[in-house]
Amino acid sequence: MRTNIVLNDELVREAMRYSKAKTKSAVIEEALTTLVRVRAEERRRAAYRDRLKALGQKTAGVTPRESSLTLLRRDRESR
Repeated sequence: MRTNIVLNDELVREAMRYSKAKTKSAVIEEALTTLVRVRAEERRRAAYRDRLKALGQKTAGVTPRESSLTLLRRDRESR
């Protein structure tokens, strides 16, 4: 996609020092790729936290017959 934007020159220079990119376009593409990857990871972690919280709420009143240490050992040995 072709577009014209006004960028902070100092910020672009600094980004180019950190990047292996040789052009401003490549730096912007790398920055966008990084942003998407970071935000996707944040969403994934938030969803995982939500699932753990929901699971914790579901199992809050459950008492296992065996200790968690025994369960972990058995799980480890079964692999």
